[in-house]
Amino acid sequence: MALREITVRSLTSHDRLNRDCLVTEFMRQAGMMTKVARRCTYRIVSRVTVPSLQDSIAWAKDLDPLPDRQVYVHKDVDPHSGDERVTYKVLGYLYVVVDREVLCVSFRHVLSMSVESADASCE
Repeated sequence: MALREITVRSLTSHDRLNRDCLVTEFMRQAGMMTKVARRCTYRIVSRVTVPSLQDSIAWAKDLDPLPDRQVYVHKDVDPHSGDERVTYKVLGYLYVVVDREVLCVSFRHVLSMSVESADASCE
């Protein structure tokens, strides 16, 4: 029989410039413990007010280019226990237009999965 536990956490800063969402799932089955964590973090790094919505297009053309999106994948396997862990991260920026405000938002998305012996996780 599988035991499954899901935890959801969502935090927003008082000034509403930062947001952090985390969903974690634990599952025990057949002597193995599986953990999957999904985390999304957003931070408003700049805010510009343009005179009109049409001006946001001209404003965007004059932007300095931000770094390209970065993707990282990391996999670990413990040769002694057979435990595995995979982490997938995406870092980047996006622009959001709200009325006459143009927001530059940095984001980080992380998906982490691990499978290990349930006996090792209880120690």
